[in-house]
Amino acid sequence: MGHRRRRAVAALSLSAALALAAGPAPAATVDIASVAAGLHYEYLSRTMTWNGDAASSRLQSHLVTARADFRLAAGILVGLSAGFASTGDGTLTFATLPISLRYDGSRFGGFVMGADAVVPVAEFSGFEISGTGRFVYSFGSSRTWPLEGFAVEGEASGRSSWLEGAIGPRVSTRAFSGIVPYLEIWVRWLHAGFQMTETLGDLAGAETKSVDDFSFSVALGADAALTDRIDLKALAGLAPCAGGVDGLVSVGLSYKF
Repeated sequence: MGHRRRRAVAALSLSAALALAAGPAPAATVDIASVAAGLHYEYLSRTMTWNGDAASSRLQSHLVTARADFRLAAGILVGLSAGFASTGDGTLTFATLPISLRYDGSRFGGFVMGADAVVPVAEFSGFEISGTGRFVYSFGSSRTWPLEGFAVEGEASGRSSWLEGAIGPRVSTRAFSGIVPYLEIWVRWLHAGFQMTETLGDLAGAETKSVDDFSFSVALGADAALTDRIDLKALAGLAPCAGGVDGLVSVGLSYKF
């Protein structure tokens, strides 16, 4: 997937999340009941097999973002985030370059943006059922390594990016004062891409690896009011994979205006 196409997919994903949250409200007006802003940290891991590879690899990413939450009519919550990501793609071998290379999993710094929505559907006996969805797009900056031990100068450059979408139900309860615990079950789709280019004297080449992976995850979370203005949000989840489980952990503080 080329860079332009990935950006287009990300833009459409963000638009879809906002359209889902807005519901049937008139296009000319959006009723915003409250606004909150804060900082958010997230760690996620995904075990997958890149196209053309036999062995699995684990993508691990740390995200630090600034976040804004908008509570709309009927309790709909829309979140937008942007910040920085540090991603490692596991060990990869690029065999079609002029000189075969083995990427050791060094981390890539980059930017990340995301959108998510929680839409209440039904309420009964103190429990609320909602639909949730989110999209996160991380586009990494390139890294360059010198090729040593050859008679001519050479270098290799790599660039990593990934896009994750998730959707599923949330069950929450307000039976506890000042804290709202919830359970989420997600179907998660991940597209990741890694491009490696190489130049060695008069030789040059490029190889791109990609993967599309689906998984299921279960997560427990809670929103806790520390004060009238400050909320703590935390989430921890697990996703089964071949040979073990992947994880998802997030924590953040927000200030309500």
